[in-house]
Amino acid sequence: MALAASLALLTAPFASAQTSTIATAGYWKAFGGRSNDGTPVCGMSASGKGLFFSIKLFKGDDEMTVQLGSDRWQIKTGAKQKIVMRFDRESPWKATATGFRFSDGDAGLEFSVGVKNLDTFLVEFARSYSLKIEFEGSDVDGWTADLTGTAAVTGAFANCVDKRL
Repeated sequence: MALAASLALLTAPFASAQTSTIATAGYWKAFGGRSNDGTPVCGMSASGKGLFFSIKLFKGDDEMTVQLGSDRWQIKTGAKQKIVMRFDRESPWKATATGFRFSDGDAGLEFSVGVKNLDTFLVEFARSYSLKIEFEGSDVDGWTADLTGTAAVTGAFANCVDKRL
């Protein structure tokens, strides 16, 4: 299933956090505010039809958090899953994600990108047209996300980081 065809504005995963949308472009939005525990946070996200993708940076962290989710997944909390993400024809980003539950009960996977790689990751995210996500060693279908609008929301995300974090 293509994520690009199903993305809409995000609502459920940030219901209890104190964040607000600071920019919207295409399927994507940038947000800023405070996390559930009060930590300042800036991020970007897109969701729809049971699929979710977000990038978050919390004040004081030396890693950016990437979260993926689906209301159809059956992932145990703490389970490990190898992920490969590729922006257009760039080199792949590989990670081992950990299973968790969003506040709405949907299954999610989470991994981190170190701040030393943050600039490269964000440049690729902002300049690319699509993002392909594959789940190695799993029968879960991969996603292809439309990145239309990510240049604008990445700029708003960077401004949020400069001002709030």
